[in-house]
Amino acid sequence: MILLFVLCGLLVGAGVITLAVGLRGTDPAAEPRPANPLASRAHTLWYGAPGAAPARVVRMRRVQLPLALAGAPLAWLFTGIPLTALLVPLAVFGLPWLFDSTRPDTHRVERLEALAEWTQRLADVLLLGVGLNQAIITSRRTAPAALEPEIAELAARLQSRWRPEDALRAFADSLADATADKVLAALLLRSGDSGPGLAKALADMADSVRDEVRQRRAIEADRAKHRTTIRWLVGIILLVIAIGSFNERYTAPYGTLAGQLVLGVLAAAFVAVIAWMRALASHPPLPRLIEPDRRSKAGTLPALREAEAAETEDPLLREAR
Repeated sequence: MILLFVLCGLLVGAGVITLAVGLRGTDPAAEPRPANPLASRAHTLWYGAPGAAPARVVRMRRVQLPLALAGAPLAWLFTGIPLTALLVPLAVFGLPWLFDSTRPDTHRVERLEALAEWTQRLADVLLLGVGLNQAIITSRRTAPAALEPEIAELAARLQSRWRPEDALRAFADSLADATADKVLAALLLRSGDSGPGLAKALADMADSVRDEVRQRRAIEADRAKHRTTIRWLVGIILLVIAIGSFNERYTAPYGTLAGQLVLGVLAAAFVAVIAWMRALASHPPLPRLIEPDRRSKAGTLPALREAEAAETEDPLLREAR
């Protein structure tokens, strides 16, 4: 019993510290982007989607983490079942993931719709004879709300003397979508030439993205029926469990070792079935087009820049070295 109280005290202390750090917060834009595949997968798992994390998700994670750390020992003390210290954090992170399952897909569709609008505006500006860099910087003033932070960051990088290719690739990484890569690939290929051909290509790309947005909205409307069924099923089961937890005769069998093993098997089966049903109502993202080939031996971007600088270096300086 003493060990239990010590463990609970440690968990509550960790929860208080995490809550203080979460309320203080950090600037998501200042955080470095994942530099390796493992960090990228961890970023996608934590925030629910690749690319720049929405501010709403960042705020929700700051609340969920201390709730999970504080709720785990409290559930253990209330029920007397040690396994609840694992089930409560699972519920804290799993329920929003389940009941808010449509938001990531809806967010991606809204961003694609904004991308189509921004692409069409770029095409219209390029027809007036404006250069591509200047057109992108000017588009920041009328940027769609769903992409306003990303477009403002792209314009700021161009104004900071970034190479257009590097700025566009960083913009593609913030969107992290295969359809957006098609538009940005056209901009990358013609970044040094903003003639009328690019304007026509962008207008065609905007129409193509609009068609894909309409198709995705129709698909999401059909999937919403299955997601609603899953939510009702999980809600009813959790309501029965919550009411039953107040009855000691109901929870007493699970306080033994055999009862906890049975509870663990039931919880694992329940989570597996719900995850499987949710997977049937979702779809994995398509592979991206603009992505560095890790099998290449050409080196990273800084190495390429050093090679280019060495080629343009004064021959007298090279001989002096």
